Amino acid sequence: MSLFPFLVIVHALAATVWTGGHLLLDLGVLPVALREGSAERVRSFEASFEPLGLSALAIQVLSGLALGWIYLPGFQGLFNPASPIGMLVGVKLLLLAGTAILAIHARLRLIPQLTDDNLGALAWPIRAITALAIAFVVVGALIRLGG
Repeated sequence: MSLFPFLVIVHALAATVWTGGHLLLDLGVLPVALREGSAERVRSFEASFEPLGLSALAIQVLSGLALGWIYLPGFQGLFNPASPIGMLVGVKLLLLAGTAILAIHARLRLIPQLTDDNLGALAWPIRAITALAIAFVVVGALIRLGG
C-alpha cells in the first residue's frame, strides 16, 4: 500500500474517534449531566476519553498535514479561491485553530473549576467543539470528493 491510502485511512479512523467521542459527550453524557446537575458525569467521561481523543486529534493533525502536502505540494494554493482543494484545506486549518482555542479554554479554564453549579457553562464549548468536529468530517469528505 502506498502512503496516500494509508494516510487517508489513518486520518479517517482518527476522525471517527474524535468526532464520535464528542457526539457521545454532546448527545449522550451532557444532557444527562445537565438534567441531574452532575458535573462528575462530564468529568468522568473527560478523564476516560481525553487520552484517546487527544491522541486521535494529534494523529489527525499529523496525517492531515501530510495529506495537505500531497494535495498542495508546498501548500501552494492554500486559501486560493481558484483552487477548491486549496480553499478546503485552508478551511480545515481554520477549523483546527477554532478547535484548539475552544479545547484549551475548556481544559485550562472551565474543566478545572467545574462544579455541579456551573456545569451549564461547559455546554456551549462542548457543543461548539462537536460542531467543529462534524465540520471537519464534511470538509474532509469534500476534499476527498474533489471539492
